[in-house]
Amino acid sequence: MRSRLKKIVSYSLLILFLGYYGSITLFTHTHTVNGVTIVHSHPYNPFSGEKTLNHQHSPEGFILIQSLSHLLVNLSCFAFTVNVFIILLWKYLLRKNEEDHADLSFLNANGLRAPPLK
Repeated sequence: MRSRLKKIVSYSLLILFLGYYGSITLFTHTHTVNGVTIVHSHPYNPFSGEKTLNHQHSPEGFILIQSLSHLLVNLSCFAFTVNVFIILLWKYLLRKNEEDHADLSFLNANGLRAPPLK
């Protein structure tokens, strides 16, 4: 049961990644609002019956696009920083402590007991 769930999750994540990659690759476009160029991507039909390939977003839509982009960048930077911190912590603190305690392996042996009576 667990292996089946793992397989379903792995295929779902693969499909999600391929859909996201296709969306940002195939549907990138720009909007100019008040002299500011906004570049983003989402699926839309550029070959609909209109002669102009322009579509419009509401001001709230642009705020949502900016918020989601900001969140994605911040989460990516945070995840990267946490991974670097964990790697450095493991390399310089945890491994060093393991090496220091490796010299005390004689404590687990029978070397620290009293001699026999006879």
